[in-house]
Amino acid sequence: MTDPAHALSARPWLALQATLGVQLLATLALSAAPVLAPAVAPQLGLPPERVGLFTGTAYLFAMVSGLVTGNWVSRLGATRLTQLVMVAVGSGALAASFGPAVLLLAGAALMGIGYGTVNPAAAAILGRHAPPGSPGLFFALKQSGVPIGVALSGLLVPIGLVTLGWRGTVWAIAAACLLAAALLLPVVARLDPEARDSSGSASTWLRTLQAVLRHPGLRRLSIVSFAYAMAQQGFLTFSVSLLTLQLGLPLAVAAALLAASQVACTVVRIVLGHVGDRWISPQVLLGVLGLCMAASCLALSALPPGPALPLAALAMVAAGATTMGWNGVYFSHLLRIVPRSELAASAGGAQFFTFAGGMAGPFLLAQLLHMGMSYSTGYVVLAALGAAAGVAMLRPLPAPPGVRLNTTTDRP
Repeated sequence: MTDPAHALSARPWLALQATLGVQLLATLALSAAPVLAPAVAPQLGLPPERVGLFTGTAYLFAMVSGLVTGNWVSRLGATRLTQLVMVAVGSGALAASFGPAVLLLAGAALMGIGYGTVNPAAAAILGRHAPPGSPGLFFALKQSGVPIGVALSGLLVPIGLVTLGWRGTVWAIAAACLLAAALLLPVVARLDPEARDSSGSASTWLRTLQAVLRHPGLRRLSIVSFAYAMAQQGFLTFSVSLLTLQLGLPLAVAAALLAASQVACTVVRIVLGHVGDRWISPQVLLGVLGLCMAASCLALSALPPGPALPLAALAMVAAGATTMGWNGVYFSHLLRIVPRSELAASAGGAQFFTFAGGMAGPFLLAQLLHMGMSYSTGYVVLAALGAAAGVAMLRPLPAPPGVRLNTTTDRP
């Protein structure tokens, strides 16, 4: 039987372009902070490791906004909401560019609210428009916006520092986000259905979270994503500082290695998304990725001071591909355990745990550094978490009961 969502003017490539572009820009904006930190933090009178507080604050607000995105999608439409994502991220970048700690944290909060809305809104858009035979591939392509955004940040932000200064670089990023919001104006009518549901209640976020916790498959996926996101954000936030401040590599070299890791990650995400659609269970792929993630974090932690460039490149590429290569497979597995009509709510609920891990990872590493431990020690801790989560994901799980996540109404 044909899915009614697909029978109604499905536009898969337009949907992919819109969601991929927004994911790319939102990621570029948020990942600029750790690239800027070694050069900018001293100018603001802050230690570079305090970038973890900025990233952690952003993910704290992303956790909350993701929980209510299902309701926002019902009221506003997913594409209209995606426009507001770009406005929030651009406004947050502008606020952070003025420098004092209170504005840095306010900017992080605005960027986090926008970033937390990206995935649930995209899930609603792609759930309606992606081809039924390859939804995992389309989600993987959309998720490739994360490593591409990080790679562009690693390549363009150092250039911006030299040519525009750090504030000019941040203003350019903000302008790109606001321009994207304007370009989405004619897309809204083509991707969003005309009907809107305004029946959502203020307690929707709580019912969404409860539904995720009652669903065995979603509960395990959410907890595993917590550990994986800790490793992902720990890698993104502190790898440049590890290479420059502990191992003595130039900032430009470290940023280029981060960019190279994102190229590898992009390929891994797309390939594994297709593999999860066609041949190997996404559950198995997620488990194996956790074990590979642990090995790569250990390799990164073992790099000696002044490492040979090929050795550092190999460790960074492996860590980037594994700590950031799991997201497309994650959505492929999510698609197998919830109906498409519930993707926005389920993605927002599970994302609460994912972003909690994204918040906890930088905070944990920042505190370990504050206690006098090394960056290497932090990556050993992340390796242990990744290994434990990978093993948990590989364990068989009984088929979950039918738990509905569409919590915008109390009606069945």
